[in-house]
Amino acid sequence: MFNLFSKYFILMNLILLSIISLFMNDFMNIWFLMEINNFLFISYMAMYMNNKKMIFFYFLIQIIPSMILIFSISLNLMNMFDKKMITYLIYLSLMVKLGIPPFHFWMPLLSLYLFWDMLFFLLTIQKIIPFYMFSLINMKNFQILLILFMCSVIPPLMMLNLLNLKKLLTYSSINQSGWLMLLIYFKNILWLTYLMLYTFIMMIMFFMLSFYKIFYNFLNINNFNLNLFTIIMILNMASMPPFSFFILKWFSIFIMMNNSFNLFMMMILMIFSSFFMFFLYINMLYLNMFINISKSKLYSYQPNYLKISHMFLYFFIIILSPIIMII
Repeated sequence: MFNLFSKYFILMNLILLSIISLFMNDFMNIWFLMEINNFLFISYMAMYMNNKKMIFFYFLIQIIPSMILIFSISLNLMNMFDKKMITYLIYLSLMVKLGIPPFHFWMPLLSLYLFWDMLFFLLTIQKIIPFYMFSLINMKNFQILLILFMCSVIPPLMMLNLLNLKKLLTYSSINQSGWLMLLIYFKNILWLTYLMLYTFIMMIMFFMLSFYKIFYNFLNINNFNLNLFTIIMILNMASMPPFSFFILKWFSIFIMMNNSFNLFMMMILMIFSSFFMFFLYINMLYLNMFINISKSKLYSYQPNYLKISHMFLYFFIIILSPIIMII
């Protein structure tokens, strides 16, 4: 009973602290809330994870950029160092915390040892404060081009022939970080809408994966309803129209075209990256539908139509969610 109370107390505070930080402008206060947030998440990991080495690994990954960040903020307040160098140090520390390439290797490694609820918070809620800190900084063209290039190229290449579902979702999150950084660069509040909707969609996905106890990949699915949900989920992640990820990226491209023509080539690269990831997701969908078809017995299974109606409910939630957010 105590562990259950502690779990929900920590999770509610993680969400609350992330929301409170959005109403602050002082870097020192935001850093303080971010560190409380990190220690709460580490405490949550320690309650349920048996692999203490990975907990310590995550602690090191978070504490080192935090030290660099507070050092940079202090230098900036005292006007003791070159502003450009301080800004680069802040970029570096936030990129490590967010797992943005080339500082992304810790995220796929850690994701293998996390439960679904922990992975959900790592890929969504824990990114709110660092992204908000990025939104308070004026980014230069070269910096955003470098981030967008790495977020567009590295995740698709790392996802080749990948079947591990946790790693796949982690690399997908890294790729989505590029689109979020694009919106942050243009100082468009749509980045927050993008992140909220991404969090909402991930919440549905992770709930279903946790409920059906899928811990490794899609190839062991032998349930008709879950196969249906899997198809919907993969098509949404692949940004296929009219799903919400397609609408989000379509809005992002529209904003890029209206605000900066200098990023035209980068826009082309990001579109090709999305096409490549679309191919990877469809390939995974093909594996799910055909390779284990004898094991899943999809054609011989007599479905429960009440459960199918629940799957269609999730389907319409995923499609209508961007319209609701726009309204």
